[in-house]
Amino acid sequence: MNGSESSGSSGAQAAAMPRDPAFLASLAASLLDDGGMALVYLDHNGLCRHADPHFAAVLDRSPADLIGCALVGIAHPVTAALAAAIATLDGSPVPTSAPVDCPTVGCDGRRSILSGSVIAHRDAAGATVGYLGTFHLTGDPDRIAEFVTCRDSFIATLLDAAVDGIIVSDRSGIIRSINRACCRLFGYEDGELVGRNMSILMPPPFSRDHGRYVDTYMRTDRPKIIGIGRETLGQRKDGTVFPIHLSVGQARLGEDVTFVGIIRDISERLAAEQRASYLARHDPLTGVLTRTAFLEECEALFAGSRAEGKDVASGGSLFALFSLDVDQFSDVNEAFGFHVGGAALKAMVSRVTEVLPPNTIICRIAADEFAALSRVTDADHARTLAGVLHDRLTASIYADRHWVRLRLSVGAAVQDDTVSTLEDLNAKAKLALQAVQHNGGNAVCFYTPEMAAAATRRMMLTMHLTHAIERNELRLVYQPIVDKAGRVRSAEALLRWDHHALGPVSPGEFIPVAEESGLIVPITDWVLSTAVAQMAVWEADGVLPDRVFLNISGQQFLRGNLTLRLEELLAEHSSLRSHLGLEITEQAAVRDLKVAVRTLGELADLGIQAAIDDFGSGYSSLSYVQQLPVAKLKIDRAFVIDVPENPKSNALVRAAVGMAHGLGLTTVAEGVETAEQRDFLVSVGCDLMQGYLFGRPMPPEALADMVRSQAAPAIA
Repeated sequence: MNGSESSGSSGAQAAAMPRDPAFLASLAASLLDDGGMALVYLDHNGLCRHADPHFAAVLDRSPADLIGCALVGIAHPVTAALAAAIATLDGSPVPTSAPVDCPTVGCDGRRSILSGSVIAHRDAAGATVGYLGTFHLTGDPDRIAEFVTCRDSFIATLLDAAVDGIIVSDRSGIIRSINRACCRLFGYEDGELVGRNMSILMPPPFSRDHGRYVDTYMRTDRPKIIGIGRETLGQRKDGTVFPIHLSVGQARLGEDVTFVGIIRDISERLAAEQRASYLARHDPLTGVLTRTAFLEECEALFAGSRAEGKDVASGGSLFALFSLDVDQFSDVNEAFGFHVGGAALKAMVSRVTEVLPPNTIICRIAADEFAALSRVTDADHARTLAGVLHDRLTASIYADRHWVRLRLSVGAAVQDDTVSTLEDLNAKAKLALQAVQHNGGNAVCFYTPEMAAAATRRMMLTMHLTHAIERNELRLVYQPIVDKAGRVRSAEALLRWDHHALGPVSPGEFIPVAEESGLIVPITDWVLSTAVAQMAVWEADGVLPDRVFLNISGQQFLRGNLTLRLEELLAEHSSLRSHLGLEITEQAAVRDLKVAVRTLGELADLGIQAAIDDFGSGYSSLSYVQQLPVAKLKIDRAFVIDVPENPKSNALVRAAVGMAHGLGLTTVAEGVETAEQRDFLVSVGCDLMQGYLFGRPMPPEALADMVRSQAAPAIA
């Protein structure tokens, strides 16, 4: 037994490595001289006592250069890493080895990683006498990529938190690392992409040409994307192709190159840009072109036609421009709401595309104004289209559960020898539209040369009318209004314009010009102040009629300051309030019924009487009349001109008088020129009459003489 135990003990002792100083010294010498690793030994003062050729080469020095030197004095990533490891050992309560993992570049430019550890050398008493660093070098690209992208958990977390996709690949295009955002973007798991070529994420032909592009770049150093970035296409796992923005950076150490790509999905951005571009050129409600886009496309069409040598003389198709304006469209919005009005406009545009030829270009110029450019064979073809178009657009439209009928004015012009650009054609179509609107609208009108002269005349009148007040060219005349016995009871003030060069200008010509230009507002104000001043003179002379009626424009009436202005004018002549009357048209009264009712009520409180002028020529709705606080209805001359010969006119006048009396209103018939007309009006009970039979519009002195000559006093 003793022998056996002795034998086992001897075997154990034989297997153990000797620990005697001589053996350990020889072992340390072999390790330091022939270990094949990068070794360095520093004493406790940080001085280098040993450095093998491998370690010295990392610092681009010889071993002899390092012996006795303090390595902290050498500026190098490896010496900094070595100092950090030693500091870790000195600061640890239980000093162990400290790891070192440091990238480095050799003198040949090759990139490597120095990996290993530093251990503390202690004596028998446990005191630190030095530090031994043992390292090995690696230049493996996979190891380098892993070190760059994965050595720091913070960096890995940061990459995965990025919204954009991030891919790291080597010079051959092999994916070494990919973040979560990129996996989600392309629909892959990271295990499906790492180790695969980048071309898997590219659609043809990019996938086919990727390798050739990288090779070309490595040879020429001329980038197409690297450091620049561009928009391109990506391909998901399911095969769908989508737009991306790709930015590529590179890390080059010697011959080793690592590419880092940042990928952003720009599908939403491009869609938003396309939508913005569409909205910039198209009306959002109807989808037709905007005015600017319409002009661009039409001009291009004209230019193309000229380039092809197609003109009027050569025959073939012509261009026709249709300018469309919905009359009184605001009434539709007010009656049914804007949603119904919008639906009606969309339906209208749909009908335009049904009627006009294919490839017609349509645009929306304003809220209720459109234009369409079509090719036609000749002027007759254009007239036929315009007629069908007007009939179709004025037929009932079912819009958002409501039936709507639109009134439409159509101005049209057809290309001829005088038209070379869209601007020429557009100007003529606009003139035609203005002509049809001046005549009441809701009709079709084609351009004629006379329209240009009329437009020039209107422009000239507008220019001169601007200075008519300051040049003292305006004057008021007064037409008497008589009762059944022929006595003057009131008068209507009428505006006249005597231009210093043009001579007398008809009110039928300059009043519409004033209304279109907005000059009617200052002119109406001049009429008010002039008439009040004249009434004051008549009152002082004892010849003031019971009422003097002034015509008020719709613009002035609906501005909201008419009552205040009259109060200012009548402040020094309060007695004139009961002698002043205002005439407004039906159209002006019902354009904004609430404002009309309020304004007329305020005027009535001042003692100013109001009358509806030209009754029967506008809306003629009892529902409107009964809401308005007016005292008189003036029957339009169109109904009086052919009584008593026309039975229909007789019936209409009789009905108007009966209705007015039923509402407690006084009736005034306009345009009475014959005794027969007067007798008929008296027979049906018309209260007052006005017309050439009783007196033409006259100067204030003449009206004063007429009033003065009457024996009977005025009846209030």
